[in-house]
Amino acid sequence: MKKMNDDIYYKFASDILEALHLKSKTFYDDVKNQKSYEVQIFKWINELYQQEKNSKEAIQDIHRKRLTALACIDISPKL
Repeated sequence: MKKMNDDIYYKFASDILEALHLKSKTFYDDVKNQKSYEVQIFKWINELYQQEKNSKEAIQDIHRKRLTALACIDISPKL
């Protein structure tokens, strides 16, 4: 399946990016440039699309995954 030619995929990804307050062009440029945050979001979008989630479910899942990832970051000062 060619994702960029798939209207359903495009709408799905666009809905998610809009909910995350990300601009499509900037997002895909950052994915192309291997920016870790955008690459991870891109992987999650593809994963959830393959699982046939609707965009509302996917947005909730991505918000949950982002919060979980943030909770795992050690922000304690290094001594």
